[in-house]
This record gives sequence, C-alpha cells and structure tokens, in this order.
Amino acid sequence: MPEIITRPKEVEYAIKLLLTSLVFGVVAGFTNISASTDNDYLIIYSYIILLGLLFNGYFVYKISQNRNWARKFYIVFTLLSLIYYVPQWVTLFTSVPFNGLLQMVNILIQLSAVYFLLHKGAKEWFQLVNNKG
Repeated sequence: MPEIITRPKEVEYAIKLLLTSLVFGVVAGFTNISASTDNDYLIIYSYIILLGLLFNGYFVYKISQNRNWARKFYIVFTLLSLIYYVPQWVTLFTSVPFNGLLQMVNILIQLSAVYFLLHKGAKEWFQLVNNKG
C-alpha cells in the first residue's frame, strides 16, 4: 500500500492565500475600471481580468495538486511581476488611494503565499511528493 504523505501546514496556508488572492484580485481589478461610459473599455478590461483569473487559477490548481513545477513557476512569476506592479501601484495609490490599497493588500497576500511556498518544509515536501510519483 502506498504511503500517504500529509501536506505540511505551510503548503496549506499558501494554497488558502492563493485562493484568497484570486478572489481579491478580481475585486481589486473591477474597482480599477474607470467610470467611463464606453462599454468597449469595460468589456476589454473584463476579459483581461478573466484571463488573469484563469491563468492564476490554473497554477493555484496545479500547486494544490502538488506539482513542484507549478510552485516554482508561480514563485518566479510573482516575484518578476513586482517589477511591473510596484511602479503601477505607486501611481494608482496616489491617484485613487482605495484602489491602491486593494492592490497593495493583494500583492501582500501573494507575497505571503510565496513565502510559505519557499519555506524549507514546503520545498522538501514538494520534492518528496514529486520523487515518489
């Protein structure tokens, strides 16, 4: 009978934070939509939010399925995306503070998840699970 390896609490925390970030990201994204009367802008921005949700959701799903490659990709992608989002966040925070705050909270949630995914116990567990499978 195969040995069942329990998921460490760091991985559980990371998955819960990633799911929270997905929901929070959608809320933050829709609050950033301009109050423009142009429906084309709303439709395009909604598709961008949907694509971001599907992209991030896919990797959260794969991480929850114990895929180490997804964990590594998500960590690298999140850290690299800071290069784009931090300057944008500063501009957003000065022009629309509430939206900037929502964006900042979402970034902090994602960075917390990355911290847990980089934790020694999580890293070793992902390697062990992938070597057994």
